[in-house]
Amino acid sequence: MDGRIKLPAEIEHVKQFTKFVRNFANGEGFSRRNIESIELVIEEALVNICRYAYNDIKGDMEVACSTDDDKQLIIQIVDGGKPFNILTVSEPDLTADITNRELGGLGVLLIRRIADDIKYQRQGNKNVLTLIMNDKGKQQSKKSP
Repeated sequence: MDGRIKLPAEIEHVKQFTKFVRNFANGEGFSRRNIESIELVIEEALVNICRYAYNDIKGDMEVACSTDDDKQLIIQIVDGGKPFNILTVSEPDLTADITNRELGGLGVLLIRRIADDIKYQRQGNKNVLTLIMNDKGKQQSKKSP
């Protein structure tokens, strides 16, 4: 089973996207605990798109969900905003004093730590972020370049 939703890249639509992904994962039998983690990852990625991808112009974002033969949840997020490769962002220095830390970067760190695999492609004028989530208690640390 596959599912897809496309809406304007606006903060008020993030809940609809999150509910869509939650319902899909639930229908595929994912545990409640893992669905909560999936929701956190999706919300963070979508909020970043809404805030930073389009600057002052309007645009859309699309979320597609599927599972593979290994019962992994594959979430693909597509937007037509400025190029942004999550895999090239430096991790924030969590050891620095909070008053000396640069703002931002914690959401990307959260996505990287929770998702089991992350892939990014720029296809034409579209960002394509693929997040792969397993329904397992332990997180794997493989990330694709």
